Amino acid sequence: MSRSGFVARFALPAALVFLAAAPLSGQPSDDDCLVCHGDSGLKGGQGQSLFVDGAKSAASIHGSAGISCVDCHSDLAKVSDFPHAGKLKPVACASCHEAAAAAVGQSAHGSAHSGPKPFAVLCKDCHGTHEIRASADASSRTFSLNIPETCTACHLSRVPNARGPGFVGQYLQSVHFRALSKAGLNSAATCVSCHGGHDVRLVDDSRSKVARPNIISTCGACHAGIERDYLEGVHGKAYVKGSRDVPVCTDCHAEHDIRSPADLGSIVYATKVAAVCSRCHDDESLARQYGLLTSRLKTYAASYHGMASKSGETRVANCASCHGHHDIRPSNDPRSSVNPANLAATCGTCHAGAGVNFSKGRIHVVSERTENRWAYTVKIVYLVVIGGLISVFLAFIAADLYRRLRGRWTR
Repeated sequence: MSRSGFVARFALPAALVFLAAAPLSGQPSDDDCLVCHGDSGLKGGQGQSLFVDGAKSAASIHGSAGISCVDCHSDLAKVSDFPHAGKLKPVACASCHEAAAAAVGQSAHGSAHSGPKPFAVLCKDCHGTHEIRASADASSRTFSLNIPETCTACHLSRVPNARGPGFVGQYLQSVHFRALSKAGLNSAATCVSCHGGHDVRLVDDSRSKVARPNIISTCGACHAGIERDYLEGVHGKAYVKGSRDVPVCTDCHAEHDIRSPADLGSIVYATKVAAVCSRCHDDESLARQYGLLTSRLKTYAASYHGMASKSGETRVANCASCHGHHDIRPSNDPRSSVNPANLAATCGTCHAGAGVNFSKGRIHVVSERTENRWAYTVKIVYLVVIGGLISVFLAFIAADLYRRLRGRWTR
């Protein structure tokens, strides 16, 4: 190869690469900045640290992309006299991240700047500053396993909450957080899963992922099978029609304090299910509006199942045992677990060998005297017999006590 050919083929491209990598004329390089900011003891006017870890900055998502200090701190691009004077302008992340910045501007975080008690929420509060990593990086502050720590840094202290400071902290006791922290399951729900990333909105905003009309689809993003069952049930069908009176996921399972049904602290623990259901089914205004029967909790509590549940027995039947969990259907639906044709099978899940006659026994009996005369008769006979036996024993004890006392007085 000729000398001129060599220059054309190798030297010129190498020069172009060098020029592309080199800073523009008069523009300070990262090394220029680190001469001062690489000193861990460098402090600002108010005592804040101005130290920048060069290794972390170079390994960050910006450093890996070749973005230099002055690309973000653009007011230094034409400065040649160092150390520079004056405070730098805030970094304008929107100059590159326009869509994300627009979403934040419309979000609850964006409106926090102008609220009744304003507090600044900036990109760096969630993503960091010079050490920003991709969200898929396990060391990133926005990596799924690290999201709770990032969000609670503000929401456990700085951010006022109408439900009290412990409301957000309940998430740290939930089944979702345990899956993250104990099992390391990065697919478990985090704050971002339910509230969104940049487009976080207040609960009363109809566009919020946690607004009541959107709760089912938000939870269904992970619990697809449960979402399907719910929408096929009586509650889900009313929910699709826009009813605000039917329960959604958070009404039964809570919002942050979602626990396993096997957890004693869960509001859907076996012995607490009846109380959860009765919040709606014992509401007289809802009963009148939708033609529902009331006294569901009272009649359940009067049954053997209810009395055993009240005493702490977890294996006894509760509302969900008979009516289902998410796919609750009316009794006239052939697929309903309380349809007369299916009652024997439903009872048989606990009572092996239960037949048609076994399933005829009623649970929600308001008046035994009129609705279940045989049971009422047996109850009366039982009370009379037991009362008679107790009376005989008391009479025997009284007679024996009288004899003993009379003998003592005689002596």
